[in-house]
Amino acid sequence: MNTKIKLLSFLASAMLLQACGGDMLGTSDSEDYKLIPEEVTEDPTKARPSENAPVLKTSGTAIQLPDGTPVLLRGINLQFGDNPIEQIDGIQAIRETGSNVVRIQLLADTSTANLEAALNKVVEHNLIAVLSLYDEALHCKENDEAFTDAVKQVWLTDFLPIIAQDRYQANIMINIASGWGPEAIFDGYSVGYKTYTDNYKAAIRQFRKAGFNVPLVIDAPGCGADFNAFLSNRGKELMAADDKDNLVLSVHGYGSQWNTATKVTDAISQLAAQKIPVLMSEFGGSGVGEKPVKHMAILDKGAGDYAAEIILPWASATDKVAMNVPFSAPINLTNTDVSFDVKLDEAYVTDGQMGVVMYLRDVNGEYANLAWHSASEFPAGEWATKSYAIQNNASFGWASEAFDITAVAKVGVELVANGKLAEVAGSVVIDNLRVAEGSGAVELYSQSFDDDIAGWGVPWTGTVAAHADGALSLTHDNGEIIAQLDGLGGVVDFAQPVVISGKFFVPADYAGSWMYAKFFNNGEAWTEVGITGLTPGEWTEISVETEFPAAATSVGIQIGNIGIADGATITDSTEPFLLDDFAISGVAANDSFELGTQYMASFDESEDGWAYLSWGASATVEAIDGALNFYPNANDAVRIVLYKTDLSAIDDLDLQDPFTIKTRVLIPDSYTGQAFEYQLFLQDANWQNHFAAKIWNQDELIPGEWMDLVVEVEFPAEFDRAGIPQYLGFDLSSEVALPQDPILIDEIVFEGMVPVEKEVVIIDQVDFFYTNHFADFAIDYIEGEILEDDILELAYIYQRSEPFSWIAWSWYGNDIENSDWDMTTIVGDSTALTERGEDIVNGKGGIAGN
Repeated sequence: MNTKIKLLSFLASAMLLQACGGDMLGTSDSEDYKLIPEEVTEDPTKARPSENAPVLKTSGTAIQLPDGTPVLLRGINLQFGDNPIEQIDGIQAIRETGSNVVRIQLLADTSTANLEAALNKVVEHNLIAVLSLYDEALHCKENDEAFTDAVKQVWLTDFLPIIAQDRYQANIMINIASGWGPEAIFDGYSVGYKTYTDNYKAAIRQFRKAGFNVPLVIDAPGCGADFNAFLSNRGKELMAADDKDNLVLSVHGYGSQWNTATKVTDAISQLAAQKIPVLMSEFGGSGVGEKPVKHMAILDKGAGDYAAEIILPWASATDKVAMNVPFSAPINLTNTDVSFDVKLDEAYVTDGQMGVVMYLRDVNGEYANLAWHSASEFPAGEWATKSYAIQNNASFGWASEAFDITAVAKVGVELVANGKLAEVAGSVVIDNLRVAEGSGAVELYSQSFDDDIAGWGVPWTGTVAAHADGALSLTHDNGEIIAQLDGLGGVVDFAQPVVISGKFFVPADYAGSWMYAKFFNNGEAWTEVGITGLTPGEWTEISVETEFPAAATSVGIQIGNIGIADGATITDSTEPFLLDDFAISGVAANDSFELGTQYMASFDESEDGWAYLSWGASATVEAIDGALNFYPNANDAVRIVLYKTDLSAIDDLDLQDPFTIKTRVLIPDSYTGQAFEYQLFLQDANWQNHFAAKIWNQDELIPGEWMDLVVEVEFPAEFDRAGIPQYLGFDLSSEVALPQDPILIDEIVFEGMVPVEKEVVIIDQVDFFYTNHFADFAIDYIEGEILEDDILELAYIYQRSEPFSWIAWSWYGNDIENSDWDMTTIVGDSTALTERGEDIVNGKGGIAGN
């Protein structure tokens, strides 16, 4: 089948990077403006750009060329101010990498001659320049006086004769102060950003009053990393202060806020919701810095995230379509993690019949699949990830006998009608068909019993151990089985905990018996671990973790009370037990944790699961204009209670110390003079322990003012912190009737220990990043009445997240401690790339746009 691809906006970087060449800025100015410009004599009346000079623009989340064409920025920082004579050669070299933008770092004492020379180079090489002021008095500091001086003196006096020239207006963006602002807030609901935003609003107005229409780039505080400063409508407040609506929000990718792919995606998504262009104007990588970021993860997410959308013309309830795509090379799947992402249309989930199965083909076309999933398992219209730990052939749902786990060539998805009517139809979107190094237990020993039961014997009793039907057959003697696998010394390291797993078949004849089962070690000391959940008449997957003596050389199985209940024989059957796919594995390492945000609600779109609790009077709870409004429905109510109804939906909820709850509350003026209490309460999973974590009275809460409330919860010793609390909420009470004016709550945040994202070592993946992923995605086989000829387009392109603009730090000139950030070894040579430079220029998602 010839798979046709519907190009919605595939790899926007390829489409939008047209700014890299051609007619973006017209003809070269190299002849008109010399490298060393003539001395500028400032007019007594300050220089001012022409009102109609063409400039770069912004619209929604897009940065646009002067003609309105969207442009996705891809470029490199140049530490120009440190050594202008040396660094100026980097402008041409950066352009030669394919960059369409250079961020030129200026110092307060950068001369106008050097600034003009740099801008001439920028125009000559058809680049956009983000002019950025770096000053030790500004960077990572909240010095109002230094910021004001930078705007008035440096930008609008010292640099003004150059940056106001019309010939540069179409090429420049002004980054007012690199990393200026409060350093350690990182808290979206905090009022601590007020001074920061007020200063920037004033600066915006000053630049516009001076006649500048170019985009103004506003760096986040926290050394540029604190994207929270732009949330809670603060980004929109900044834009509202700009009568030209031409701002770009800038963040720096360093530190713990940006050091995983998930954090990058979440932060950029929250910023994009402000409907203002976002630029990552610096990012690190290469293991440099505290909690270093991964530059390849930033490049990957910066390119935008795409998936394959499948819309099948179902014809009957027996239809089945299998689609697959080749890996880049055959893979050995032993001790790996295999996963894929899927999103199902609501129609499939509601109907619940359709099956979704991930499957594999080896180099010989042999088949193996993972677990069967019914559509009803998935959340409607939301992404879900299905992951499978693969140790050996026993890890598959089903595999052909000849399937070669060491040479897997293709990965695919089967969609099975499974009785679903043809009219139940919609979209299925798949993504990230991935094989990664195993993060779980590593297999140390395994037996599939295909040919024999080598190593297994009977140490005592009359148990019969034999090979039957590709399994270990164990026949009991007087209601007991004992069998032992010897020869594990030097093969399995019992100095560490192990997981023993396999599949047991218990004959149906033994139903009702008081049977027990265990694995044991019969070495210097008897050690055992129980096996539970065996179901007569069925194969049962078992997996137990245990610690045997370090010197152990064997593992045994003991099963007792077979066919016996209450001391009496209930059956004379001698049907054998069967054991298959036996394995011993090491125990996976525990997850590590770090302090972070477990939950945050901003109430921009909904109540997010907060509702009134019947412990008090009936109340209204509704999200309006980004705040939760909470008020009694009756005029005689003396108590209203607000609680989180779906705590179990918070994946990272963890009550280990420290656990902090933060919120921002406005008690209305009508509470003035009234005695009331406002408390934060919790009740544990056992319904036993209810306590107030904090009680505020009317002296602590000032009506009419927004107040930040922060509580580091001190749990009673008897509180069950392992389970999900039955209740967590806020209780407002008074001795007299409460006013019916709404209490406003702007954001609720839970902070505590969150799992650190494990380093995923990807062996291969099909993430629909490259066009060949779509071109190679093809039908494997079809069953039922559905016809291949009716499937006009197998894979439509689905955009999961938009790409974002970025400028990598930095081309050349970092100090020894940070030298791994250098992207070239020769400032004027675009071919002398370092390993990091090669990644950022030519790697996946890099400047070259592949």
